[in-house]
Amino acid sequence: MNTAIDFQYIENNTHDGFEMAVARAQKLFLDGWIVTLGLSGKDSGAASICLVEGLRRAKQQREDVGPLHIVTTNTTLENIVLHDYMLTLHEDLIAYGDAHGLPIQCHEIKPSLSSQPIVEYIGRGKLLRTPETTSNARDCAYSWKIQPMKAFLKSLSDKYQTDKIVSVSGSRDAESAVRKSNLQKRNETCHTPVMTELGWTLAIIKDWSLSDVWQLFSIIDDGDIESYSDNFHYMKKHYSAGNGGVCDLFAGNLAQSKSCGSRFGCFLCALNKDDSSLENQMDTDPKTYGFMRPLNDLRTYMINTLYDYSNRSTLGRKLTKEGYIKVGLNQYSLEYRMDLLRFILTIQQESYERSGNHTIDLVDYRELLAIQYAWAREGGEDQAGMALKIWHDVVNEGMRYPIPKTSYTEKKFTPQYMYFPLMKFVEGNKPVGLDDEGLDHQFKSIERMFKRDGESHRVVRYTESKSFDVVTKNAFAMTFVEDFYLELKEDGHLDNKCPTVMLKQLLESGVVTLAKGTIGRVHDDARRAQALNSLRCTVGIPITEAITMLSVSENVMKEEIASRKLSGTRQQSLF
Repeated sequence: MNTAIDFQYIENNTHDGFEMAVARAQKLFLDGWIVTLGLSGKDSGAASICLVEGLRRAKQQREDVGPLHIVTTNTTLENIVLHDYMLTLHEDLIAYGDAHGLPIQCHEIKPSLSSQPIVEYIGRGKLLRTPETTSNARDCAYSWKIQPMKAFLKSLSDKYQTDKIVSVSGSRDAESAVRKSNLQKRNETCHTPVMTELGWTLAIIKDWSLSDVWQLFSIIDDGDIESYSDNFHYMKKHYSAGNGGVCDLFAGNLAQSKSCGSRFGCFLCALNKDDSSLENQMDTDPKTYGFMRPLNDLRTYMINTLYDYSNRSTLGRKLTKEGYIKVGLNQYSLEYRMDLLRFILTIQQESYERSGNHTIDLVDYRELLAIQYAWAREGGEDQAGMALKIWHDVVNEGMRYPIPKTSYTEKKFTPQYMYFPLMKFVEGNKPVGLDDEGLDHQFKSIERMFKRDGESHRVVRYTESKSFDVVTKNAFAMTFVEDFYLELKEDGHLDNKCPTVMLKQLLESGVVTLAKGTIGRVHDDARRAQALNSLRCTVGIPITEAITMLSVSENVMKEEIASRKLSGTRQQSLF
């Protein structure tokens, strides 16, 4: 028994590990800690049982203990059935807290809109995260889970005006050698909070085995331990299905070969070649899990086509002061991203038609407008509002785009980078960015100014907020997509216009809000996008072909720059 635990907290029970963990939780509450727990699966589920019981016992001794905050992160790519089950446990937690007078609060948190996976992949063209495309396997976990949790913990600190907030986890040494090593690096214990990157943390069942976890659920099912939920048999069902339908622990065999240690990650996670847990679920119980098969097909498609370089944009995003853009293998091409959007919307619509429910909901109005914003800001669309057009094609016009069968494309050599002299082709086509000729006349009222380096710049009206966002309140985003966009088309406001006109419409309407202080960057990006869009008119061929044809080697670029300096000619700048 750990000396940090007072013997008075220990009760007799058939699960010694449970009693120890409850005593640890009870002591936390009596010591005045505000406790949070990230609830996502079996281990954190077991930890939640211990915390709730610890809170109940602590409240019997003192009224002012708590609260307990239960948090489930929705990366938007979670195993849908398992995530919905976590939210069911949220409901059970709230009901149990109300019935017993316990201060329990539950929260579902998400990454910021600009960091959401679908916005990253389809909006900005970020490559699928694999061991080859990311230098840090925790990159996605940090963006999609850790940062939202940090923001949540800060909100608690602001609310309660204290830093005495501890994040409890269900992490265990026995999970894996890597998990044990990480716990050791952070000096985490099962009995005393320690300071880590996330703040104060405690791995309350760190010393448990996998059999301890499942034994707790079994004892609860048998009625030997009171718990906040009578739905833990579903935990066994989901993990058993992920293990191919067999879990020896449930049959009393503690061998680890079929021990229900399945791990469920994001369905587009490609850090491992196969998502065996999801595939096992779908094969074992198609009725419950089979609706997720198209999502697994999407994952396979994205893995197979990752190194098909025809799906990559050749154009980098940074313009040098000399007016060149680096050309090579960069993010996903806009055409590939358009296909991904078509596939996802098709998956969503077909799922809705089968079930009558929005069981798969990756792209709604908020995500759609974030994607459209990214495309218009980047440049390269054939016409203004391509993301909105694709939405209407699939959702309202009934067009369907099945995911094609593919085979894995091996990684090839990386072509030598070239350089595209963008400014050579736009000197006669002055890009105006977020300025607009309409501001000189009837739309003078929506004129706004911002200053940079002492110089004033005129732009269309825009709204700032704490971070980039899309306004969904009062159905604003829905109205923009379903009504206003169609009115813009019907009235000819998008005809024969640079596609950046949609960027201005998104900002001027207020449906998209910008992070404070970013208007200058958006203005610059709009000018760059307009310069790229003008290429189609200037050279008369698709932008990608024009870029390939007109790019030069690094040596030629250096010679051109040197020649320009020698002659005293200064290259026009977008900025």
